[in-house]
Amino acid sequence: MKGHLESFVKKGEQEELHHFRTRVKKLRAFFILADSAAKEPALEQHFKPVRKVFKQAGEIRNAYINQELAKAQPGDSASLIRDQRLLMKRAAKIFNARSGQHLARLRRTRRKLSKRIVSVNNLHISLYYRQQLKAMAAILARHRFDEELHNCRKQLKILIYNYQLVCPKLDLPFNGGYLEKVQTAIGDWHDNQLAIQLFSRAEIGNSEALSNLKKEGTRLKRALTRLTRDFQQQATTPTALPLEQID
Repeated sequence: MKGHLESFVKKGEQEELHHFRTRVKKLRAFFILADSAAKEPALEQHFKPVRKVFKQAGEIRNAYINQELAKAQPGDSASLIRDQRLLMKRAAKIFNARSGQHLARLRRTRRKLSKRIVSVNNLHISLYYRQQLKAMAAILARHRFDEELHNCRKQLKILIYNYQLVCPKLDLPFNGGYLEKVQTAIGDWHDNQLAIQLFSRAEIGNSEALSNLKKEGTRLKRALTRLTRDFQQQATTPTALPLEQID
């Protein structure tokens, strides 16, 4: 995280900011799993200072993504691109000015957490994965496209991010390739919904782009519904492709 953060401040490359945020998500996923086994959960709480940096970086990242989205849409999106570029530059200027504070937060958080991490019982790991997959199966069986579905994706990513750590002790077949497809499909649907909200603003006025996004949203919902049929069975059916080979 520290390396990617320093590189972004120095070079301003969006890919470095993306990698920083991904590392934050992976570490938080581990802390959530570890806290679920603790008598007094504290790891995620101590990680909050880093999550504040994560959210500030998200303002830059979201503005950049909105620009790229607008460029890919038909019709006139010049005003949207201009506004998002200005928003991104302002957010980046503030973020970079506070880079010293951000790095100090990372150092302090690392020291606190390194003293508090303990081992997690193997039985708990397997129970945690079983319970989470069962809960996700119930959500996906409802075929409701709402915030609960987005939260389901967050839980999926926790299992996927932690799998490399827990796989030697996990007493449960785990189809990482299938689960990666499901979380990606939910992410595509959620991104589409955010794009529809963005282009629905009256001041943007790009009706052609809005119409295309709504059609794409319908297609994504149908594809996700097909993909998640028999979710529990597919999620626990072993696959020949190792998770580390999946992009």
